[in-house]
Amino acid sequence: MEQTIEAVRTFNRFYTRYVGALDARFLGSDMSLPEARLLLEIARREPVQANMLQDELDLDRGYLSRMVSRFEQREWISRDRSATDSRSRPIRLTPAGRAAFAAIDRRQHDVIAAALSRLTPAEQHDLTEALSLARCLLAAPTTPHADSDGQRRASLEMLDRPVWNALAGRQAPLSIGTPNARRFDPAIGPFGAARRNTAGHLATLARLSATDDIWLVEKEPIAAPDGAVIVHSAECLQMVAAHVSEQDRSFPFRDLGEADAADMLALATLTAPGPFRAGTWRLGGFIGIRDNGRLVAMAGERLKPGNFTEISGVCTHPEYRGRGYAGFLMRVVAKRILARGEQPFLHSYANNAGAIALYESLGFRAHQRVTATVIRRT
Repeated sequence: MEQTIEAVRTFNRFYTRYVGALDARFLGSDMSLPEARLLLEIARREPVQANMLQDELDLDRGYLSRMVSRFEQREWISRDRSATDSRSRPIRLTPAGRAAFAAIDRRQHDVIAAALSRLTPAEQHDLTEALSLARCLLAAPTTPHADSDGQRRASLEMLDRPVWNALAGRQAPLSIGTPNARRFDPAIGPFGAARRNTAGHLATLARLSATDDIWLVEKEPIAAPDGAVIVHSAECLQMVAAHVSEQDRSFPFRDLGEADAADMLALATLTAPGPFRAGTWRLGGFIGIRDNGRLVAMAGERLKPGNFTEISGVCTHPEYRGRGYAGFLMRVVAKRILARGEQPFLHSYANNAGAIALYESLGFRAHQRVTATVIRRT
């Protein structure tokens, strides 16, 4: 243990000098390293709430507020109020902010590229593997508790790789695969992930697909693994809720399970809320509204990484839309998740403004952008 502690501290001293963490200006720019990092996180997550940036960067609230104010003075960011919640002021980059980000991002890329050019391809591969392993080991999740700010911040990292953290954790019994790659039982769903997004682990993941596609959800984009091609890729907005707004209407609903599986699949096939299989009901938490015995709306749970649970499978029959069924069912599912001491989250395609507005009205706030990638074995 003592040797490991000293090794980490030695590396920290080296890396602090290497990245210029103590320099007044980062890479010769007019920004400090914390400001450059903040700009990066806004660019990757916009629209994003200030509290989400505070959690991700582990910054003092006052310090973050001062940096945000400087960005506003430079006209790098805008903070328009949400149309559905006057208290919400998501942060977005302005054209000037995107230009500033692009300049510092390119400068950092070029500095790293110059350093890596001294290494052989084999050495570059070894470095990639070593850095990935170090991050994986040091970021190993701990069980979060509601009374610990530090652990709440650490738990947010579970959402960077929600599929892997679900399949390697609470939902492992519903998955198949190896220590380096796992996917849901194909009858349940197409989602899968590699332990690390290296070429070897991703190739192992691709081999877990016999006839169907595999869906990945990652903070970082991935390259097509050997033996597979990327057939679809889309940017998604990941949203989380610490509380849920109150119901403005109520409808009779019932829990759904195996006896409802055929009706659930039929409704999902008609409305296409996302990947849905005959066995998706096994993910649990599904509730629905029936009209004269006909299932006309439903919502449920999907990924369960760490202490988070995803709301998914939300759909309403076209003949019953506009009645408020979706929002009502999502509130019920979210409140059940919160009552268990967990935190609800969800994904929306980043360009689906209507859905995002609905989720904001329920109490969800933008956390970060992730990439949904569909791979197909060749």
